[in-house]
Amino acid sequence: MNIFNFFSELKTKCNLPQNVSTPYNLVNIGGQVVYIEGQRGLLELSDTTISCKLKTGFVEIKGSGLFVRELTQNTILVEGKIYKTEVF
Repeated sequence: MNIFNFFSELKTKCNLPQNVSTPYNLVNIGGQVVYIEGQRGLLELSDTTISCKLKTGFVEIKGSGLFVRELTQNTILVEGKIYKTEVF
């Protein structure tokens, strides 16, 4: 099974080096979708708060009507009305 990797594809399309490594990648799209690569497990899951572990710290997503659209070993896609995304 080939899992789509947004940031890897972005590096390829923009001719950026593939060996640039970060502990996580996060994108918030219009306050409706948050996509995270490098997550290491859910810590909290409710319709107002979703948080997950990162290699160094954790990320917390606050909003309303939040739900996990996709969860893989490394990535998470959260949808809903997103008010705040914080990394600790």
